[in-house]
Amino acid sequence: MNRRLWIAAALAIVAATPIVLLSVERNATAPVEIATAPAEAAGTKSAPAKVTLPAGTSAEDVYTKLTAEIEAQAKQAASAQSQDEQLRIFDAIGAKLEAFRAKYPKTPEALDATFQLGAMKSGMQQYDQAEKYLVEFIKAANATEDREKLAYAHFYLAEAYKSSGKYDAAEGEYKLIMKDYADVNPRLTSYAQNSLETLGSERMLAIGGEPIAFDVKSIRGERLSPSAYRGKVLLIDFWATWCGPCIAEMPNVKSVYAKFHPQGFEIVGISLDQSRDKLDKYIESQEIAWPQYFDGKWWNNDIAVRYGIKSIPSTILVDKKGKIRYKSLRGKQLENAVQELLNEKV
Repeated sequence: MNRRLWIAAALAIVAATPIVLLSVERNATAPVEIATAPAEAAGTKSAPAKVTLPAGTSAEDVYTKLTAEIEAQAKQAASAQSQDEQLRIFDAIGAKLEAFRAKYPKTPEALDATFQLGAMKSGMQQYDQAEKYLVEFIKAANATEDREKLAYAHFYLAEAYKSSGKYDAAEGEYKLIMKDYADVNPRLTSYAQNSLETLGSERMLAIGGEPIAFDVKSIRGERLSPSAYRGKVLLIDFWATWCGPCIAEMPNVKSVYAKFHPQGFEIVGISLDQSRDKLDKYIESQEIAWPQYFDGKWWNNDIAVRYGIKSIPSTILVDKKGKIRYKSLRGKQLENAVQELLNEKV
């Protein structure tokens, strides 16, 4: 295994959605589970900074030093105090990889940098950029020497296609992984298989469609059904108290709810917890006001299964007409989108 494959894993330290990436060890065969960095906050702009590459006698020498710098920056991102700070760090990492590609084009190291950029942009949920880098890598990669990275590049590309509503293209990538790369890693194959199985739900939950119907009782006995919230802006929030990124995002969700609930913003929480006691204690301690659905089935939560939920936090934002308008929003993006939909005339 290419020793540089740890870069993309390091880039995803600040994570949110579990995905699989190659192990950082040269001879390791098992993947590590990581999660994605936060999506770019709406309106967040980073001032361009001058990019300086390490000195070196060859592309390989410079790239070795560059990866060490990137590892340090990724660790810094993991301890960043704000999403904006994390994004600035990831932008700086991307700029260094781009500068390296420009200075040492058509080298094996530049190809590796292309792969890392694709993986990183996928982790940042910047799927249009991820698609560009991944397609470039797949076209230039050696089918034998880069086979392991190719398998993961196809997976990331499938995720990018899926997020953009290109479901047929995503289906083709998942099937390709299972057909041509099944021996690379069984967990990668399993992820591809699971993602393929949930594409039907993804198609039904495409932007502009309607949320899948359900009619259940909350933990307090309230009726929960997407159709009951017509005329309101509704966030369906899949989360759990054991999910670190969910808990990290909760203060923002509470802030948006407090600001916009009087104007017609509602939230339905779908808890993937197994312990009702832990859920109740957390809701009470955090003074969470919106209703929650709980059945104690963890990933087999009835509604989560119907929605094809494979990672959390996962959100669906529905407008006043009952149409899905946004998915997987966090931070400032969520606040801006809620305000936008509330301002729309029905």
